[in-house]
Amino acid sequence: LRKDGVKEGAWSISRFKGLGEMSAEQLWETTLNPDTRRLLQVQLGRLDFVQTQGEITKLMGKGEAAARRDLMELRGDDVEIDV
Repeated sequence: LRKDGVKEGAWSISRFKGLGEMSAEQLWETTLNPDTRRLLQVQLGRLDFVQTQGEITKLMGKGEAAARRDLMELRGDDVEIDV
């Protein structure tokens, strides 16, 4: 925003822990509007269903913070992301 010349006090950054914390308008603007949303395919290599399910649980599940941290420390440098 600075690069685009928007004044410092005219904007703020906020984060949501989950979709349930958003108002209906925010959810539409950020996630549901087909004109502005971006859907990105997630690939976990060549894993079978059970392995994929385990990795998704590790990445998204409650009570999995230690497993996520271990995964990031072990494989963080292997990640390629294009956002």
